[in-house]
Amino acid sequence: MKRMILILTLMAALLIPAAALAQVPPPTGIPLPAGAVEVDSWYFDGTNWVHMSGPDTDPGLRVIALARCWSSNPVQGSCNKEHWTIDFTHHASIAQWIDWTLSGSRWDWRVRKPGTYTADCITATLKSNNAVAITYSGFDDLTRLNEGGVKQTIDTFYSIGGAVPPGLPGSDAWVRASALNNEVDTIPDGAGLHEGLQTKLWNMIVVENCNSSCEYEDTGVITISVTNLKHWIDGESGNFKETQE
Repeated sequence: MKRMILILTLMAALLIPAAALAQVPPPTGIPLPAGAVEVDSWYFDGTNWVHMSGPDTDPGLRVIALARCWSSNPVQGSCNKEHWTIDFTHHASIAQWIDWTLSGSRWDWRVRKPGTYTADCITATLKSNNAVAITYSGFDDLTRLNEGGVKQTIDTFYSIGGAVPPGLPGSDAWVRASALNNEVDTIPDGAGLHEGLQTKLWNMIVVENCNSSCEYEDTGVITISVTNLKHWIDGESGNFKETQE
């Protein structure tokens, strides 16, 4: 395994190659029919029907509604014919959602002596109703926070796994921090992802004699992205766009 994936038990077996998803696809969805009119809608909270949205609902509440509904294509007839045939269409556009957790977003080592060390400090979970893209930036070896010293960096590696270290130092289980950058890894759509996946995030540092006593640090960014953004969803807030098409 050459890349660290954010979430998945048996992650390496389920990776989609980066080239298959170099970019998140453009927004998708079918536009509302011409003349569509919003109607009142409710959701069941387990006990009662709760009104969500409708034509008279405050615009600020409409954009945060869990779901909305429109009616269109009115029909009528007036004649002495025996039969009327009326075609009905019932359509639903389902947005992609993501639920994720990290038990922490920071590791802190306090090291007394040189050596190679690892820890599983963080547990990660991920749930979604479609494939999820994960990208990385800013990952690198831990770097000395002030001038001086002999070696300015601490060799830093990452991996995923279970309750024990995922592999020996030097094995394919570990990836150098800087190798994560500019990667696009994908967790494919599937029943496991819908139900929720969990893994441990591991780090490994190699502290050498030439690392002077000091503070060392690196700050990276992990970006989790939907792969099926609907055109009627605001990509920044995740709410309905104010104007629906």
